[in-house]
Amino acid sequence: MFNLIISYGSESWTSSPTELARSRVAVEYTADEISERYKFLDERAIEELKSFPTLFVTENEETESRLGWITNIRLRQNTVVFDYEFDQHLPALPKGTIKQLSVDIDLGSWELSRTHWAIKDEPLFEILIKKGFVTLVQLKASKFSRHTSIFEPPLVSTAPGEFNTSQVFIVHGHDEIAKLEMAEFIKSIGIQPIILHMQPSSGRTIIEKIEHYSNVGFGVVLYTPCDIGQKAGELNGNYRARQNVVFEHGFLIGKLGRSRVSAIVKGSIETPNDISGVVYIEMDQNGNWKNQLLIELRGASYNV
Repeated sequence: MFNLIISYGSESWTSSPTELARSRVAVEYTADEISERYKFLDERAIEELKSFPTLFVTENEETESRLGWITNIRLRQNTVVFDYEFDQHLPALPKGTIKQLSVDIDLGSWELSRTHWAIKDEPLFEILIKKGFVTLVQLKASKFSRHTSIFEPPLVSTAPGEFNTSQVFIVHGHDEIAKLEMAEFIKSIGIQPIILHMQPSSGRTIIEKIEHYSNVGFGVVLYTPCDIGQKAGELNGNYRARQNVVFEHGFLIGKLGRSRVSAIVKGSIETPNDISGVVYIEMDQNGNWKNQLLIELRGASYNV
C-alpha cells in the first residue's frame, strides 16, 4: 500500500506543508474498498496514511518524482493540509518513470494530469527494486527499512502444554485492507497481533522468523484472492491465496493444533482440499466474522 500524490506545477514539492481539496483525497483513482476506509480521514485513517510510503509527483511528470512520507495531516473545512518529508536515502525518480510503471502501480487513464491524492494497493518498493529504480542497499538505509509499525514484540515464554493467550499470529497475502482490518480487530479486543513482515529479521530466514514469532495460542490465516491457479492444460483458473499463506496455515496447524487456527476467507476463493476439519470463516462486509472469530478465540482460552 502506498500514497500517490500528484500536484500541479514545477514548484509543487519545494516546501512543506501543502494543501489539497478534501474532495480529491482518497477518492479519485482509488479502489472503492480502500476509499471507504480512508476518505473520511478519521484518526485511524490518518495514522495509517502517515505510515505508508508516498510518491510525490508533479502533473505529467514536469519534474522528477520523489519518495518520502507524510508527517502530519490537518483537516480544514474544505481542504486537507499536510506536512511531508523526502527520504534522502532514496533517489529521485527520473521524468517518465511513473508513466513507465503505470501498469505496475495501477495508474489510471489521465491520472498523471490530475492533482489528487490516491491510495494504491501495490507493493511499491518491490516494483521499484525489480525495475532498477531503487537498490536494496538504498532501501535498507531509508526510513522504510524500519517502518513505523515495525517493532520487536515481547516473546512470551510458556511451559510445555501451555499457550500464550496475549498474542495472535496473523498470516496474510497481498490484501492490505484485510490485513489492516484483522490487525485492528485483534488490537480492539486487547490482544497483540503478530504480523510476520512487520518484525525484524535479525538475520533469520523466513522459516526461522515463523518459528521465532509463532509462540502464540492462536493463528488467523487470511485467504484472499491474490493468485490464480489451474490444472495444467485447463483454460479457466480459480482465485487462490498466496503459496506462503497455505504453507504457514499448515505450519500453524502442526504447531498449535487445528482448534487453535482459523482461516478467514474473503471473496470467492479456492481453499486447500487436503486440510480436513479446518474452521473457515467468511470475511463478510457486515462484520459477522468478528463474532465467529471471538467464539473460536474463547474456545482457545483467550479472555475476550
